[in-house]
Amino acid sequence: MTVNGDAASARLGLIEYLDVTRGQDTRRRRRTAFASALLAEEIGYTRLWFPEYHDRGALSSNPVQLSAVVGSHTERIRVGTAVTLLRVRDPHLTAEDLCAAAAFCGDRLDVGFGRGNVGGAAAKALRHLHKDDQELETAVETVISVLDRGAEWIEPIGVPYQRWMHGAGGRSATLAGKLGFHYCHALFLNPDLDACVAQLETHRALAPPTARNAVALTLVANDDPAVAVLDAIRQPHFVNCAGTVADCASTVRNALRMTGADEAVIAELSRSPQDHHRALRAIHAEVVGR
Repeated sequence: MTVNGDAASARLGLIEYLDVTRGQDTRRRRRTAFASALLAEEIGYTRLWFPEYHDRGALSSNPVQLSAVVGSHTERIRVGTAVTLLRVRDPHLTAEDLCAAAAFCGDRLDVGFGRGNVGGAAAKALRHLHKDDQELETAVETVISVLDRGAEWIEPIGVPYQRWMHGAGGRSATLAGKLGFHYCHALFLNPDLDACVAQLETHRALAPPTARNAVALTLVANDDPAVAVLDAIRQPHFVNCAGTVADCASTVRNALRMTGADEAVIAELSRSPQDHHRALRAIHAEVVGR
């Protein structure tokens, strides 16, 4: 197990467009998330990932599209999907879209899949697209095959890219290892560190030595811990730390140390755009040390 005990050696990525709370102006929050994406490159975050949600108020229903947009406005930061929900997407059209995104991201594109499904009202509307587990694995393999070798009407992607599997349970880690993908464990879906360590070990045992692994955490950082807690409560999913910047940075460092993950990827969920941008700068400085 590789232990990242030294903050200066830590690698820190960012998940944006993850705020799925209702009752706020969606266009305003999208503008904030886009500004945050550009800020992430300026600060020095290693990668920038976009989720896929289908619900009222969700900011990211098409992470491949967002990857292309942000990729065209950045030069250094890696950009990609966390995740593309192939449960309800056509693999050939997904590959075609990823090839288009690569035209704007170049060799910075991260292609990330998950085993999850859509929920809420969208689940009923998209039920006819649903794939079972075996069909999902076949779809993932199809996308990769088309990206690498092309299809009759699709040219190969033509640039290096990273393949990631995201999850919070054993099947995702096992699939990632079997396919030779990098693996990211979502601690905001399952905060059990013992389970996380077990899944990362599963991935390491199955994947090639060059495969990386990461942990994903949700944070709310504010100089006023009471404000941080209030902002965290409004989120429908688990928040790994709501407190001061020092509290959040300590949570990230501890997760890296205890899991041995190669890097951490955070989503900071302050309600105020100013608080959010300030937190992105401060957390990076505390964790990475520059």
